[in-house]
Amino acid sequence: MSLRGNQDRFYQPDINIDNLRLVSSLHTSTSAETLLAMRWIAILHGRTSLSLGATGGIHTSEDVIKLLLAGADVVHFCSLLLEQGASAIGGILQGVEAWMDEKDFESMEDVRGRLSQISVADPAEFERANYVHILDSFRSSPGILS
Repeated sequence: MSLRGNQDRFYQPDINIDNLRLVSSLHTSTSAETLLAMRWIAILHGRTSLSLGATGGIHTSEDVIKLLLAGADVVHFCSLLLEQGASAIGGILQGVEAWMDEKDFESMEDVRGRLSQISVADPAEFERANYVHILDSFRSSPGILS
């Protein structure tokens, strides 16, 4: 991988409105980007014999834990390593281990897929119909969209 850009991301140039030129820059991921992978991994877990890997937006031990609970077999880091270096991995591992100890999980197999679609009480929470329900129940704060 070249340090000129994250190879897993779509190239998205920006436009400089002052000099009317395209601007190339690296935009690293955020933890919010894990949600798409988490949803699809949770839906696919237990329905395929393929190994499921998550990439994009993984920055914290909480991100890793969520993806494991969804059913990921492996997680990939890029932006975290570009921003903080390889030493960040130790903190991630410590966070995952501390969480597992707190929740009395003995192994990764005890965690993996525990909150996948086939394992939760309401599998519909992973479906688009649930999103429509959330939109219907949305109430804006005063001054926002009012």
